Amino acid sequence: MSVRDGFDWVGDNSTVSKGLRSLLVQHGFINADDKSFDQSPRDTLPIAFYASRGFFSESEVIEKISEILNIEVFRLADHSAKELVSLLSQDPFRNVVSDRWKEMRAIPIRMTSSTVWIAMADPLDLQSRNQLQFTFDRTVVVQMGSEDEILSVLSNRLATEQEEAVELIVKGDSSRFKPKVEASSTSLFESSTKEEDPNAAPVVRLVNKIFSRGIATKASDIHFTPRKGGLSVKARIDGIMQPIAEVPDDMKENVISRVKLLCGMDIAEKRRPQDGRLRITTDFGVKDLRISVVPSAHGENLVARILSSDMKGTNFDELGIPETVQENIKDALKNSCKVILVTGPTGSGKTSTLYSSLLHLHDKSRNIITLEDPIEYRIDGITQIQVNPKVNFGFADGLRSILRQDPDVVLVGEIRDEETASISMKTAQTGHLVLSTLHTNTAAAAITRLRDLGVPPYLITSSLGAVLAQRLVRKVCPDCSLPLSKEKREQYGLSEHAREAIGCDKCRDTGYRGRVGVFSFLQITSDVSKAIREGLGEDEIERRAEGFESLEEASWKLINTGVTTCEEVERVVGSVRHEGDYLLDHVVRQGEDSKVSSKGLISQPKLLLVEDDFDQREVYRMIFEGEMFDVIYANDGREALEKLCEQRVDVVVCDIMMPRLDGFSFLKRIRSMKETKSLPVLMLTAAGSETIETDLISSGADDYLPKASSVNVLVARVRRLVDRASDMK
Repeated sequence: MSVRDGFDWVGDNSTVSKGLRSLLVQHGFINADDKSFDQSPRDTLPIAFYASRGFFSESEVIEKISEILNIEVFRLADHSAKELVSLLSQDPFRNVVSDRWKEMRAIPIRMTSSTVWIAMADPLDLQSRNQLQFTFDRTVVVQMGSEDEILSVLSNRLATEQEEAVELIVKGDSSRFKPKVEASSTSLFESSTKEEDPNAAPVVRLVNKIFSRGIATKASDIHFTPRKGGLSVKARIDGIMQPIAEVPDDMKENVISRVKLLCGMDIAEKRRPQDGRLRITTDFGVKDLRISVVPSAHGENLVARILSSDMKGTNFDELGIPETVQENIKDALKNSCKVILVTGPTGSGKTSTLYSSLLHLHDKSRNIITLEDPIEYRIDGITQIQVNPKVNFGFADGLRSILRQDPDVVLVGEIRDEETASISMKTAQTGHLVLSTLHTNTAAAAITRLRDLGVPPYLITSSLGAVLAQRLVRKVCPDCSLPLSKEKREQYGLSEHAREAIGCDKCRDTGYRGRVGVFSFLQITSDVSKAIREGLGEDEIERRAEGFESLEEASWKLINTGVTTCEEVERVVGSVRHEGDYLLDHVVRQGEDSKVSSKGLISQPKLLLVEDDFDQREVYRMIFEGEMFDVIYANDGREALEKLCEQRVDVVVCDIMMPRLDGFSFLKRIRSMKETKSLPVLMLTAAGSETIETDLISSGADDYLPKASSVNVLVARVRRLVDRASDMK
């Protein structure tokens, strides 16, 4: 969640950052007649505002404007966040209050006796620049930075202050604590609150400070868990629960009652679960919270889900979706009458992916309508509808209604029941693109789930276009992670780029900072449709899918590139390695046994042929058997790993484009294991390409050959590899 902090906008925004907006218009980033920023209540500057609505990439615009203004770009990754936070507390920067830094969207970077370097989100804010120059009595050199990165540094400083304030309130010492003042207001579905005056009850200030601190730490949820003798308050940060406060027993019930009151719940009812909503205005901006209360053994357990209206990460690149998966998603979105599903557990990033898909489609030529519970992001030009089961207006009811609104694209927040599933599929049949989510562990499991919901196979195959399964894994902290030891790399067959999580102040001693998506895309091809109609299982559906990559295989790539760790993948995905990696462990033993048993005997060289096209495979089989090779074959890379498990092989002839595990992935996998890294491999290419050939060699291929090559050349190349390997033994 992006923490957005700053001054409150009041009325018209037309005078805010006029110079910066003029520059955006001048260079074609926005239209001169666009008034959405002027009328927006959001507390952002123009670049972050328009970037959040998909007009452009924020980083690219910052680079371009910095180049135009001939100033440097500030990147938080190039600095120590801890040192920047500390700098704010040092002279002379401490003379500028936090609120003023926030209004300017600026932070100090470094200082000499004559010069200070300041990062600003609006480098054309000359008034602020001149004020800083006067205050510090030094020349000010401005660098242009991301508004979010600048505010994150300021938020870290404020988070420390929030932590101290919570402790002071709990201990009963609030003399050093001077919060802001704002009257609260309530409505049917949401409440508004802000840190109130020092004369307010301690429980009021405590609740507001807890929420402020949770938001400052970029938590997705805040948990109030009653226990014997008190109340534990924890925040879920990057998917992991971390403690943020301990409330004494005498304040436990009052804290829960305060939150229930703000949400419009019945504070006297403590025997039944209740749900509510809360809007809180803190030092970090306005946030909506969804509140759930259930009775437990030691009191009421309360969980607050923080909903961010910030649309950062609005394109597929910023979500970290690999290019191949991006292309598959974009191709699927070209269909005007299909259902596209995104699957995964709660908190796996499904909503962000759906909204990125909407923004990809949002070109003003389509009527897009969404049904959501709740509306998490608001997008200009899209009709967004909040379902309300309390008045019998659920997803199924909403779908029936919006079909009379002439939509081109329909987003259904979640398919929860048989009725919604059936109507969604039939909606696609009537010429609408439907986007929705399911709670399943894998892409293929979504098909099983639809069957369980009573959707007949014929309707699934005719309506379903694609399924994207995803997870979020934590990224190793770039400041403290270390290369994985050689022993562990060999144990798992990992590359030298694999890293180990350690822990430092910047990552709160967790070893991880931030999260990245893991994606598995299942295209509903004719082969997959046939498997669905035949009622086949999930494994067979995956086997028949073209170019399918499981979550485990996608995770393996992130581990091998040092993005995350085996332990994190095991926690989130459920297994560190997919079946092929376990098979490679057995290849070693069986291969060694075969060498011993065949020592001194003359036998046919054994060739593993990996080719998914049946006719092509039969041609190659006859050719090599005619040349006295003992040929075994596999349909794809994963099946080839199974064959390597079963028997010793002298040479591999492998195609590149194959389902499930392609030639490149198969090649890299066997080269990552010391026991199979010397196995001779010849790769077959569809056509000669310098780029492909270079990639093959760098991936570890011993030789490559276009499929159009003559039989004599093919056989000669394979025999040369076998002879060379025999001479080296």
